[in-house]
Amino acid sequence: MFWDRVAPLYDFFENTFNRGVYDGTGVAVAQLVGLEDEVLECACGTGAISTFLAPMCKRLVATDFSEGMLKQARKKLAKYRNVTVERADITKLHYADDSFDIVIAGNVIHLLPDPGAAMQELERVVRPGGTIVVPTYVKRRPSKQGIIPKILAKLGVDFKEQFDVDSYRAFFEKLGYRNVTYTVIDGRIPCVIASFTCNNEEQ
Repeated sequence: MFWDRVAPLYDFFENTFNRGVYDGTGVAVAQLVGLEDEVLECACGTGAISTFLAPMCKRLVATDFSEGMLKQARKKLAKYRNVTVERADITKLHYADDSFDIVIAGNVIHLLPDPGAAMQELERVVRPGGTIVVPTYVKRRPSKQGIIPKILAKLGVDFKEQFDVDSYRAFFEKLGYRNVTYTVIDGRIPCVIASFTCNNEEQ
């Protein structure tokens, strides 16, 4: 698996080319979390966002599909007693309905063949009135593909979608989500953090 192979070098790559956004996303997402919240993080990768979440919540379940990424995340998160790191498929989560106060899926939606199915799973496991947070890297210009996504694609990253800010908004609107807040973390590869309260019925 591509992500297993690149896991040991992933943080180096991100910190070299996009560190401000890499760290800034974690800081911004952690501000949406409360000390009594039970949090599920899907596609946690090496734990870049997880390290900011762990001190800010009651419990964090950090998951990824890649064992290589989970190995790196376990190293980073070993000191936190409120964190569980385990494998999970974002499109088929093995958690019960209404299990978490906040559900986060970072930088994965653009890699999925059926992102709508993943969003339905996030809705299912979040409690009524809970929050769904979806940070995703975007292009700076709608018509131009950046050099870094081109390099990643050649290395084996299978981008199903390359959003810009407007098309990312349109993605949520098409799925019927309303009252979504968008926070842009600007940098070489910007990240847009979409967040909204979920009532598990309609947005």
